[in-house]
Amino acid sequence: MVATPIGNLEDMTMRAIRILAEVDYILCEDTRVTKHLLDHYKIDKPLISYHQHSNLHKNEEILGYLAADKNLALVTDAGTPGISDPGGKLVELVVEKFGDDVKIESVPGASAVTAALSISGIAADKFVFLGFPPHKKGRQTFLRRVIESEYPVVVYESKYRIIKFLEELEKAVADHNLELEANVDKKMKEPPKPLKLTSVVVCRELSKMFETVYRGETTSIIDKLKNDPNAQKGEFVVIVGK
Repeated sequence: MVATPIGNLEDMTMRAIRILAEVDYILCEDTRVTKHLLDHYKIDKPLISYHQHSNLHKNEEILGYLAADKNLALVTDAGTPGISDPGGKLVELVVEKFGDDVKIESVPGASAVTAALSISGIAADKFVFLGFPPHKKGRQTFLRRVIESEYPVVVYESKYRIIKFLEELEKAVADHNLELEANVDKKMKEPPKPLKLTSVVVCRELSKMFETVYRGETTSIIDKLKNDPNAQKGEFVVIVGK
């Protein structure tokens, strides 16, 4: 399991370069993306496409290589495999099939989750990572989990939905507070306080040339994104503090 840069190619570790040069095959999300990385480091290895839409036949092919004593490396387009991709499922299949007969190693490196947290200014001794929000089914439940979490929440979002997600986050907070107000017992000495999301951090294009970090309230962040079309490009990590 080999971590690859989330943007800046200089973030490749020496160990990752060596491992990719030594294995028999490299499993990757997009062969074009991985070939660009390998070309940069002058590595020439056979690539096997492996992503969230890979079928049972592909899994059997990979297990067959391992049964034949081949060494495989799994990479994603960017970051650490197994985080918001099917890498974890593949590890599960390998363990189920071979147990301890196949050695599974982590070659750690870049991860958008930890990169964003490290510059967020939000205490992250404890946090919740929820990956990408569902597009339709379960979306409202997802939003409630975010705003009601005891700990900071980290979410991935695409350029196509970043503004929509932040607007829905605001609405979820407003709806929560309206419901709270409607059901509050006026006889309580200390009624529950309404939710306020004053500590939100949106990171765009981490480690890349146009890396940008927005901090503050969701309203001001939404305004900044809407007023600059270029700010809506790239990949986003959202951290919702308290």
